[in-house]
Amino acid sequence: MSQPLPKINPDLDISTLAEKFRRDGKIRVSNVLSEDFANRVFRCLDQDVPWRLMYYNHQGKGPEVVGRLYPHQLESMDKSQQLALIERVHEEAKDNFHYLYNAYDVLDARRKGQEPGLFLQKFLDFMGSDELFEFIRKISDDQIFNRVDCHACRYLPGHFLKEHVDSSPFENRHMAYVFNFSEDWDADFGGLTHFLDDQHLVTDTFIPHFNTLTLFKVPVPHSVSAVSAFAPNPRYSITGWFTRYN
Repeated sequence: MSQPLPKINPDLDISTLAEKFRRDGKIRVSNVLSEDFANRVFRCLDQDVPWRLMYYNHQGKGPEVVGRLYPHQLESMDKSQQLALIERVHEEAKDNFHYLYNAYDVLDARRKGQEPGLFLQKFLDFMGSDELFEFIRKISDDQIFNRVDCHACRYLPGHFLKEHVDSSPFENRHMAYVFNFSEDWDADFGGLTHFLDDQHLVTDTFIPHFNTLTLFKVPVPHSVSAVSAFAPNPRYSITGWFTRYN
């Protein structure tokens, strides 16, 4: 029986990547996935995912601080109602932490038996594979993490994620990851990952080019800048954290 083809690009220089990660605590890896696999993930994100609209609900408590609107709820809203929500989020974001983007929790969907035929479920299998864990451990020299989650994201014009650090009281997050699937993306389109220092000054910026992996230690302040009104395509990514589960 033939062995499955590798999903990670076999031509990557692991030792050079590991040295950069040790030095900087973060890294961007270009052409990280095999071309066929990356293209198949992109088609799923672009055509098949039942996206939810996510936003920070300042009026909520506990889990309700995460505002979610499912496709059927969005379809029941007219354009004026959707615009009013977006305007409220933008107004609140002037002085408070906030975010606005489309998302799909791949791991939660599996637990609930939702959309089992979605190709993102194969990506979730990849995220939990020996191939991926070995790759991340070689780059990061982190042998402690034993779990990973998986969220698909779509940023449309006006979507953003303000500065935050990814720390959580509910789980031990070691590293954050972002696989980018944005086609023909320019810096002018926004959606840039900014890394910041303790003075909230930008120290580095990653453009979400297609088939790149961003990996960085937690906690580190970072944000995603607003996608511009003239961005020709959505900003697609799959993101989450490598954690320790006892």
